[in-house]
Amino acid sequence: MGRVWIGVRERVEHLRRLAVVFAVPIRLKMVTELYQREMSPKQFYEEFGGGSISRVAKHFERLRETGWLRQMWTEGPGGKRRGGIETIYRATELAFCDRPTWAVLPHSIKVAFSWNTFKEIAEQFRGALEASTLQSRPDRRLTGTRLLLDQKGWTRVADAVGQEFAAQFEEQEDARRRVGRTGEELFRMGSMLLAFELPISEGFQFGPVLVAGDEQMIPFLVRVSKVFEDEVCMQIMDEANHGDVSIPTFYAKYGERFGLKKNMIRRRFHKLLKYGWLKIVDHKTGGRRRGATEYFYRATGPAVYDEDKRGPWAKVSDALAETEDWRTFERLSKWIKAAMVAGTVVRHDETCLAWSILNLDQEGWERVVASLERLHAFVLKEQELAEGRLRKDGGEPIAMVVALGAFETPEPIKEP
Repeated sequence: MGRVWIGVRERVEHLRRLAVVFAVPIRLKMVTELYQREMSPKQFYEEFGGGSISRVAKHFERLRETGWLRQMWTEGPGGKRRGGIETIYRATELAFCDRPTWAVLPHSIKVAFSWNTFKEIAEQFRGALEASTLQSRPDRRLTGTRLLLDQKGWTRVADAVGQEFAAQFEEQEDARRRVGRTGEELFRMGSMLLAFELPISEGFQFGPVLVAGDEQMIPFLVRVSKVFEDEVCMQIMDEANHGDVSIPTFYAKYGERFGLKKNMIRRRFHKLLKYGWLKIVDHKTGGRRRGATEYFYRATGPAVYDEDKRGPWAKVSDALAETEDWRTFERLSKWIKAAMVAGTVVRHDETCLAWSILNLDQEGWERVVASLERLHAFVLKEQELAEGRLRKDGGEPIAMVVALGAFETPEPIKEP
C-alpha cells in the first residue's frame, strides 16, 4: 500500500517550491548561478540571455516571492546604468531534492529524475570533450570504479561522496574570497560525483517493473513540475507505482480525503498521461460500469536503451569514440543503464548522482583535485576492508559504482 501524500506535509511545500523553479527551465540556471555569485536581472541577461531583461526580471521576482532568491542591495543610478537602478540578488539554496524529500518520492519519479540527471552529465561530458576543455588540464580527474562492498562499506562510501559534494561548494566560496584579494580570474569547472548500486546478478529487480514511456518533447523539468506542484498528482503516481490504478478506484479511496470530485481527479489523470508519467495498460467494460469503459493506468519509466539512437550517445565521431575518456564514460553509461532498468539506482537514499558547475581559482582547482584523489583512495581501501568482513561474517555483497570527475567546461551558450 502506498503512503497517503496528504499526510507528508513537511515535504509537500518543498516540492511545490521546486515546481516553481522547474516550471521554466531557465529558472534553474538562475538559482544555480546566483547560488555562486550575486547578480542583477540585467547582468544575468547579458551573460545567459532569457528573452529580455524584463522577462528575466519577472522570473527573478517570482523566485524571490517563493524564497529562492533574496535581495542583497541596489546600485545606481549612474555609470553604465545611465540613470537606472539595478537590484542585486543571491540564491538562498540550491534547487534539488534533499534526502528527506527524495526518500518519499514515488519509485518511477526517482528513476526518471536519476536518468535525466545522468543524461545531462553525458551532454556536459561530450560537450567538454568536443570543445577540448576536458583535455585542457593534465591533472583532470575521471575514474569509474566497480566495487563489491558490505552494508557498512556502502554506507561509508556513499556518505564520503555526499560530503565531497558539500565540500566542493565550500571550496568555491573560498575561491571567490581569494580572487577578491588576488585579482585572479575564476574559471568554470565541471564536477561529477556518482555513487549507486549495480544489480548483483542478471534479472535482479528492485521496486516495480515500470512500463516503457513514450519519447517526450517537453523538457523534463517542466514535466516534473506538473507532478511536484500538486500533492494529488503525487498520490496518483504513488498508487500507480504499486499496481494498476483507475480513476474510479482512486476516487473511491482518496476523493473524500482530498475533497475532490471525480471530474477533478480525472483531469489530473489526463494531465499525468499527457506529460508521460502514466500509460494506459488495460481497460474493462460491463458490470457495475453500466456501459462505460474503465481505463487502468500504470507508472512509466525511461526507455534507457533507446537513448543510444539519440541524445549525447548518438553520432559519436570515430575520433571521439577512440579516446580513453569516451571509453571510460561508455563503460559508466552501461553500468548506470543496467542500474536504471533493475531499479537499484534508487534503492538507497544515499545514492548520489551529482553534476555541478563550480567557479574556481587555481588554488581551488588543485584542492578539489587533491580531494578527489583522496576520496578515490578511500573508496579502494573501503572495498579491501569490506572484502575482509564478508569473508569473516558472510552476508550478501553489494555491487557499487563510484565515478569521480573534475575537468574544465566550455563557457555557457547564451539563450535567445
